[in-house]
Formats: sequence, structure tokens, C-alpha cells
Amino acid sequence: MDYSKLLQAILDIAEEMLVCGAEVSRVEDSIERMGAAYGCTRVNAFIITSNIQVTLEDPEGNIITQIRRIVRNDVDFDKLDYLNDLSRYICSEKPDVTELRNRYDKVMSRRNYPSWVGYLGAAMIAGGFAVFFGGNFLDGIASAILGLAILALIRFMGRYETNQLAMMFIISFAAGLLTILMMAFGLGAHQDKIMIGGIMLLIPGIAMTNSVRDMLTGDIVTGTMRLTNSLLQAAAIACGFALSLMITGGGIL
Repeated sequence: MDYSKLLQAILDIAEEMLVCGAEVSRVEDSIERMGAAYGCTRVNAFIITSNIQVTLEDPEGNIITQIRRIVRNDVDFDKLDYLNDLSRYICSEKPDVTELRNRYDKVMSRRNYPSWVGYLGAAMIAGGFAVFFGGNFLDGIASAILGLAILALIRFMGRYETNQLAMMFIISFAAGLLTILMMAFGLGAHQDKIMIGGIMLLIPGIAMTNSVRDMLTGDIVTGTMRLTNSLLQAAAIACGFALSLMITGGGIL
């Protein structure tokens, strides 16, 4: 068994779990269980939102350490579910590195939902929340259009911009201008309700939830980092919408 290659494969699984939205305690536990399944006498994992560090001692007493930098964030609970199943399979069956890698590649090559499903969901979420918070049917239609535009901007900018704060600010600013423009053309009756629908697509709710879960399980550093990052993103979203209102004189309220 090449334990260096094994650790590399385990880190690949751990990285994708973290990117897909898993809390730190789950990823650390999975790493330790997979290492122990292959006879490693000691497995130490330290994870924060942007870094994974793992040191293991193989059955022959060799110490192997690998570090992985995390720069992506792409929440996907469907993929996370399959990665969890893969980690359980590894612990119970202990496949060789080649089979482990093949099964990992199979999970990563799973066909994603078509793009139109994401746009349909964005439109329904934004439109639904606009009506939920007191808007009328026309507000819901306008907010659904806003949701489509926001998702298109997220997917476009995600290919070129890695700074989440800058991306959230730019998208929020553009969404605010689009809302004001739709109001100017008579599409919508309540500007604030339309904006609320769009904002609900941008709020980092999963990151906030995971930050609390991390802190409750003892990962104070990671939980604090996630919470701080979530609050900064929320501030960037608010500033983006506020700037659009400021430069247009408040729009049509």
C-alpha cells in the first residue's frame, strides 16, 4: 500500500466534502476513520475553511503529512451525500488506491442538474419570497426576473472572480439597478419587496448555519471564521443594494 497516494486520495474526498458544504467536524471524522481503516496507528487532521492539514503514521511507522489549500466554495448536498457514502464504503471495504480513485472519479463525474433547473429554482425562490414578505403578484414576477439575473451573474462572475466579497457587492449593486429599472418601466409595485426576494438568493445561510454547528462541536476557530466571513458577505450585499439606491436617488419606493 502506497500510503502517500492513499492520503492524497483521502484529501481529495475531504476537500470536496468541505467545498460541498460539510461542517468541519464531519470532514475531520471522515479523514480519521478512513485512515484508521487502512491500519494507520495515528491520524491527526486539522481543518479550517481554507486549509486542510493531515498527518498520519502508517503501520510501518512512517510519518506522512499533506496540506491542501481550499479556494473554492460550491455547495452541493447531492454530491456531499455520495461522498459520505464513499467514505463509509472505504471504511468498511478498504479498497486499494486504484479502486478508491475510480470510485471518487465516478462520484465527481456525476451528471449535474440541467442549467434550467437552477434558473427555475432561482425564479421561484425570489418570486416566492417577494410575495411572502408582502408583495403582490406583479412584485413576484419582477422578483423572479431579478432572481434569474442574479443567478446568471453568479455563474458568469464565478468563472473570473474568486473574491466572494467583491462578487457579492457587484452582483448586489447590479441587482439593485435592475430592480429600479424594472420599477421605472412599471414592472412591480413595491421596490423593497422585489429587492428582498433577490437578497434571499444571496444571503449565506448555509455558511452561517455551519458556523454555529462548528462552534457547538468545539471547532471555535473555524466557526468564528465562517461566521465572520458570512457577516462580511451580508454587509457587502447590503452595501451593493444601498449604493444602487444612493446613486439613483432612492429609486421608486
